[in-house]
Amino acid sequence: MFWWILFLVLQQTERLFLLPQALSLETPAPALLFKTLVIGLRADFITSTLGIAIVVLLAGGLGVIFSVFGRWFATLKAASPYRLGFFLAAGLVAVLFLILLTVDMVYSYYNQQHLNFVFFEYLSDLFAPHNDAGIPSVQAKQQTGAELQDSGRWAWRLPAFAFAEGIAIAAWWFVFRRLQPLLGRYGRAVSPATANTILLVSLVGGMLGFHPQGPYAIRIADINSAIYYNLAQNPILYASEALRAALDARTVGTRSWVRNDMRMGEALRLSQEAVGRGAAFADPQYPFVREMRTEQGVRFNKPVNVLLIFVEGLDRRYLGRTVASIRLTPFLDRLKGESLYFENFFTNGVQTAHGLFPSFCSYYATQGPSAMKTRYTHDYLCLPTLLSRAGYRTEMVISQHRDLNRLQLFMARNGLHQLFAEDDFSPNAERIGLGITDGALFDGVRSRIEILQASDQPFFLTTLTVNTHHPFTVPLTHPEVRALSTEPDRYLAALRYLDVEMERWFVGLQRDGLLKNTVVFILGDHGRHEAIGRTDIERQVGHFMSPLFIWMDESLRAPANYRPRVVSNIASQVDLAPTILALNGLMPREAPFLGRDLSCLLRTDCAQDNWAFLSSVYDDLIGLADEHGLLIYSLRNASLYRAGLSVEEEGVRYAVTDPIVTARYRRLLALYVSSNYLLDHNQIWSWKEWGKRL
Repeated sequence: MFWWILFLVLQQTERLFLLPQALSLETPAPALLFKTLVIGLRADFITSTLGIAIVVLLAGGLGVIFSVFGRWFATLKAASPYRLGFFLAAGLVAVLFLILLTVDMVYSYYNQQHLNFVFFEYLSDLFAPHNDAGIPSVQAKQQTGAELQDSGRWAWRLPAFAFAEGIAIAAWWFVFRRLQPLLGRYGRAVSPATANTILLVSLVGGMLGFHPQGPYAIRIADINSAIYYNLAQNPILYASEALRAALDARTVGTRSWVRNDMRMGEALRLSQEAVGRGAAFADPQYPFVREMRTEQGVRFNKPVNVLLIFVEGLDRRYLGRTVASIRLTPFLDRLKGESLYFENFFTNGVQTAHGLFPSFCSYYATQGPSAMKTRYTHDYLCLPTLLSRAGYRTEMVISQHRDLNRLQLFMARNGLHQLFAEDDFSPNAERIGLGITDGALFDGVRSRIEILQASDQPFFLTTLTVNTHHPFTVPLTHPEVRALSTEPDRYLAALRYLDVEMERWFVGLQRDGLLKNTVVFILGDHGRHEAIGRTDIERQVGHFMSPLFIWMDESLRAPANYRPRVVSNIASQVDLAPTILALNGLMPREAPFLGRDLSCLLRTDCAQDNWAFLSSVYDDLIGLADEHGLLIYSLRNASLYRAGLSVEEEGVRYAVTDPIVTARYRRLLALYVSSNYLLDHNQIWSWKEWGKRL
């Protein structure tokens, strides 16, 4: 009884420790808070009971060992073997509980999320690095080093949490000592059989969380707020599911697509109807390969250069904002007026690798590990390959190690001529946080543009910044960056630094004629990692809310092919490759692209019926953004929400059978099931079957 309740107390203490942060993010109604705490208590009873079951099993084994060795050691001989084994086993389980709860507390502080799939994928990279092609995995080590250097942001929480747990343990010990006489008198008043029956019934009830549906009832808790849903979940149960998903994904692919309510035949049919728009699909073995129909868009008479800039975690909600009388992005705000700017652009995934893959290959990000990391040997039809086959020089410059998300291996297999990484920069290049600073990165990109412009070959050059990634460590040389560094949200200073350096770099390129014959695309690899927003839906969808700028050099502009403005059309990363290819007249006759050519928007209003598919490994959710708004479905608790594209109002929950949302829900689920299945089974593209027909 003592240890059973102690395990419960340890977990309840963490939940109460996290409660102030939840309250600071969202003020709940009293009924919601009460429901959260009650469901959390039931969830903690489940793991406490599991802990006791483990202790009993371990104590039995240790008791046998102590019985044997008790013949030689007087201390073991004098003690009850099982009692001693129980004490040691219970202490071990309690320590393990404390370790896991501490890690979960720190992770929850940064992510408003218990230990999830992303955490275990990170651990896999950190402690079990791959060694493909002799390239060590260092990204996770760099991230860990940067986090440790940022200890001022989290170190104080560790002793505070340890103190809270210590007080809770002492309080329970004090209460239990006072209860012992009462329990003793009760034990003497009833028979051992009755006492054991009561204990057994209590443990069975605890194992089920005092609910007939057991742990499943916790998972499908009817809590509309993501913050308080997360707070109600048990970190140990949550982490165990995430660990299982991570192990399954690495061994057998993304199993979560197997669902009773969406068979593969229906999923393929609905998906083909959605992406094909009447096109003929050529091969049942590769169900997305189809005749590519392009819009009546802009076509250049000769190949134009393409500069594709991914800004780490660039979130469109922060453009045009002023904080402490400082404009965060004056350069990007000005560039917005000179570009075709998409105010409803979405990333398809919520991590770097989950953003680069759909951008380069026009295929959806998977729910599990990125295809770049675990499926890089599969056949894909990607933008760099098609451009290189058309005579382009294709390059990428990054400020971190070339093994970032298996980038070197993936891009080398898919058309990139050369990847310039951290070790290609001068030893004197400015470094801070996760790698080369954005300012030094832009200088490196300029050097490549100078060389590429001097040749007669068209080029495709892409880059990825880093300083707007946590822990947001940036040089404080600019006075406005230095002033913003005192703000609680360190993303603000990092974003201002990016804007300063991008303006210096971009204006310099324009001044020196280095953007001649060039179309520039600027977007985020994803939105902010952190769950930031005024509404619950915004906090979830914010991960996808990147901007997209399409800017054209004066040498290419004409009234018939370029009309800068803000467009409300929905677009996403899978639309990039078809648009870039179509601009240059290089769209293949047949391809498995899931995106659409949007080049017509450069000169006129068109493609009003476009849509975006969203997939998050943080919240285990998928979504659809279209002319009807947002439809968000949680794979974890099977809840479906509908909201406007502005995400300024709370979403409305619907049953999946409601006629208002049924058709869109089936389409959403079909895209999820089919895209994950075909990627896992290498049925997107075949160079052997289709390469000769390009």
